[in-house]
Amino acid sequence: MKNYIFPLLSVAFLFSSCAQNYYFVQVFEAKSSSKDAPINPQNGGMYYEDDNCILFYSFWAERGDASYAIHNKTNKIMYVDLSKSFFIRNGIANDYYKERAWSETQTNTLGTQATTSSAISGNLSYSYGASAAYLGNFGNLPLTTSDPISSSVNAQRTESYGLLYSTAIANSIATSKSASIAVKEQKIIALPPHSTKIVAEYAITDRGIMNCDLERYPSEKSEISFDEENSPLTFSNYVTYRLEEGKQDIVVRNDFYVSKVTNYARPYTYKYVRREKRPCQNLTSDDSKKYKETYPVKVYDKVYMFPTDNCFYLEYEKQSKRMLYKTSDVKKYYYNENYQGYTTEDSEGGWVGGKYVRE
Repeated sequence: MKNYIFPLLSVAFLFSSCAQNYYFVQVFEAKSSSKDAPINPQNGGMYYEDDNCILFYSFWAERGDASYAIHNKTNKIMYVDLSKSFFIRNGIANDYYKERAWSETQTNTLGTQATTSSAISGNLSYSYGASAAYLGNFGNLPLTTSDPISSSVNAQRTESYGLLYSTAIANSIATSKSASIAVKEQKIIALPPHSTKIVAEYAITDRGIMNCDLERYPSEKSEISFDEENSPLTFSNYVTYRLEEGKQDIVVRNDFYVSKVTNYARPYTYKYVRREKRPCQNLTSDDSKKYKETYPVKVYDKVYMFPTDNCFYLEYEKQSKRMLYKTSDVKKYYYNENYQGYTTEDSEGGWVGGKYVRE
């Protein structure tokens, strides 16, 4: 019997080595279900507006970004009460105010000041600036870029709304002088006239939608639609604010539901479009004198095959010996920091510098 063990293991290894990883993206399309508070589309997101404020949403992120930017339209100070504000998912209310506290450390080296913080109550760590407008988890909020899916380049280039770039970067600064103080979470956010702050805390979902009519591993794409009554995912932001101290509370509730779910084989979520002209970059520098209308190499932008203004997504994968979808083998694209876009080959046939991004 022992003589058969090695051949059997060899055959098993041979078959397992033929398996390939296939990558898929589930895209959620959201619609407003607010009857008394209509939500309007806007480039890059959706917004609600009343006589006093504007709430802007941009869901496009992995797991969905439930945060909102609130803008004070008035000439008075606006007070947003986080203890009376909630994120509601499928009828379950989640608090924005949790009475948390942080230990804040300020370091100053060679004239550069940085602020980092760690949670006193809770297991998460946070990073924020002294003048930050971010009143939820005090974390970095990724902005929508041209390629948020499967790109470590964009992860490295994550921006934040007036916040410190990341705790890791702050900690990398050499310390010459530091001081620590305790900071408590704010219950009431004071918003000056004609200014904006961002409230953030939750992702919309961390679970994919499974349905008998929705192909889990499509060769290209598979979709299913829902109405407000049978949607598997509903979510809302319940915001309480008032104008001036002691005035009556005003409540805004923005309701949304998932109206369509589409499963894509990842190569079918985007295409590469040739960029014809170089965008303006830092015209105050000496480089502006060297500005040329065309590139020395072909530069491409990664464009999605569907609108993203009211969408968010989840990624998943499947290992299979059977070919689940056709992989592209025509071109390979590299992200090039010099052009803030993708390139293939230069005029001499060599690869242009940058980070390779698998299709």
